[in-house]
Amino acid sequence: MTTLWEAVVARDPRHSDRYIQRFETMRQEGADLNGEARLVDAMLERGSRVLDAGCGPGRIGGELARRGHSVVGVDVDPVLVDAARRDHPEVTWAHGDLAHLDLLDSVLKPAGTHGFDAIVCAGNVMTFLAPGTYGAVLDGFRDHLAPDGRAVIGFGSGRGYDPEQFFDDAAEAGFTSIQRFSTWDLRPYRRNSDFLVAVLGTGA
Repeated sequence: MTTLWEAVVARDPRHSDRYIQRFETMRQEGADLNGEARLVDAMLERGSRVLDAGCGPGRIGGELARRGHSVVGVDVDPVLVDAARRDHPEVTWAHGDLAHLDLLDSVLKPAGTHGFDAIVCAGNVMTFLAPGTYGAVLDGFRDHLAPDGRAVIGFGSGRGYDPEQFFDDAAEAGFTSIQRFSTWDLRPYRRNSDFLVAVLGTGA
C-alpha cells in the first residue's frame, strides 16, 4: 500500500527536497532541533541500540549516534534516506516501509543482537502511514524491541490518527505501559492537547 507520505511526494516531487531544506534553514538560524534526541538519550545507557523509525534526513538518529549510540534508521522516502547517508555516514540507514520491518531484518536483527533498546518515531511519521497499517507498525515496533526496550512516539493530534485510537492500538500490539506527554520536554498530556508524545513499554 502507498503511504500518505508517498502520495504527497507523488503529487509534488520536490516536497522531500523542501523538507530537507526547511530543517537545514532552521539549523542555520539556531533552532533547537535536538529535543527528541535528548529525551531518548536520557532513557538509555551509552552504546544502546536505537531504531529511528521514519528517520527522514537523519536529524534525530544522527544526533543519537553523536551521543554514543548504535543507530539504524528506516524511511520510506529514498530522497530522505540518501540525505541521511550523506550527512551521517557513520549510521546505518535503510529504505523501507515501517509496516514491513520484518523485510529489513538482515539489517535490523543482525546475529547476536537482542533487539533495540529504544525505538523513536517522531515528526508526525505515524500520521503519514498507509491507511489501516497503524497496528502493523506498532506490532513491528513491539517485535523489534529488546525485552526492556521502549518505543517513543510523537505526533500531532489533529492529523487523522486520534490519540485514543492510538492508545488502543498500542495496547493491542502488546504494550502494557503507556506514558503520555504533550511535548518532548515531558509536559503533561491532556485529552485536548494538540500533540502527543507516548513512551511505550512492556513492563508493569
